[in-house]
Amino acid sequence: MKTKELRARKRATVAKLPASLKRLPGTVIVSAQPRCIVAKCFTDKSVFAYRDYNFNSWLPKTLPVSVEIGVSGYELTDTTTEAEMAKVGKKFTNLSQIENLILRTEKGENHGLVTNGYANIFFLQVGASVFMVHAYRYDDRWSLCLYRFSARNAWYAESRFFSPAT
Repeated sequence: MKTKELRARKRATVAKLPASLKRLPGTVIVSAQPRCIVAKCFTDKSVFAYRDYNFNSWLPKTLPVSVEIGVSGYELTDTTTEAEMAKVGKKFTNLSQIENLILRTEKGENHGLVTNGYANIFFLQVGASVFMVHAYRYDDRWSLCLYRFSARNAWYAESRFFSPAT
């Protein structure tokens, strides 16, 4: 197959970005993460103020090792459903990948996470189940909640969505 045909085919298979999502510039690299012990994620009290109990009750005790990934960020410019966000990218497989981004933000790196009380949204794939991790920062520490994916749930403009790059 010719190069031109391959490029055209690739463009056709990439989902069109919904009008309510604006791609943030750049991609951040998250290094490979070891097997994640769920009970130990998001527990540093100097960084995390609240960690939803659903992490321990809905997820298995451990999540698998993850490979190095690039992460893309998107700003919600209008109310956006989880179904629209799910069309854009992939899902995280290890909570340590998300925790890594938050800890790096706390150290002063700017990767697009908002720290003004709006949501930072990450989808997490665990077997056949999909969850939504909601991370937000008020004042000086982060709070994290875990929800089951619901295509109808909608999130407000100014929130951010993060996905492993496609």
